Amino acid sequence: MQFKKGSFDVGGIIYPVAIKYDPKFGDAFWNSSRYSMVQYLYMMMSSWAIVCDVWYLPPMYRADGESAIDFANRVKSVIARQGGLVDLQWDGQLKRMKPKKEWRERQQEELSKRLKVE
Repeated sequence: MQFKKGSFDVGGIIYPVAIKYDPKFGDAFWNSSRYSMVQYLYMMMSSWAIVCDVWYLPPMYRADGESAIDFANRVKSVIARQGGLVDLQWDGQLKRMKPKKEWRERQQEELSKRLKVE
């Protein structure tokens, strides 16, 4: 998920942590459009365990001339790579609303470039 740029705009050191949940024992994320809070709490409390891998990554510093958004994206990329996740540009709200038109068009362009046979 994308970070808000404010934390990366103030300067200082960022200490990234990658956390990846193992869904074998239970889902650590509440999908409010699928389960009520009571249902989710019951599922969490009755699951055998919530298992996750945690990686404490080296401190990261904002490079000279790097924007807060670029710095946030660089940190996000490092976290995604460590956790074996796909680094996507999205804000996490796609489960509740449709993607922006420009995001869809950008993905369609990327796909067409990959499928283009010369």
